[in-house]
Amino acid sequence: MSLNCDIVKDLVALYHDGVASEASVAEVKAHLKECKSCRNYYKLYRLSAPPTLNYNFTATGNYGELAKHMRVRRLWMLVAALSYVSASICALIMLILRIKRK
Repeated sequence: MSLNCDIVKDLVALYHDGVASEASVAEVKAHLKECKSCRNYYKLYRLSAPPTLNYNFTATGNYGELAKHMRVRRLWMLVAALSYVSASICALIMLILRIKRK
């Protein structure tokens, strides 16, 4: 079965992420070998696609890596929340001072 270019372009994201079925992977690989246009499309997709995040933590019973990841994420959420609150307070103070000045 030969796929047309539109179907391959639809399957490129699944193929790239490794979630396509084995049959789809085989067909896309075969089509990419034959079609230069789709090969170029796939190269551009690989360059523009965001990098996949690796959350495959080892299941050894030691969840230190996962705990560290969660702490770092929680810290960044706290930093973002504090930044938002401080910016809101500064804006409120500036608004109050402007009203008093008039």
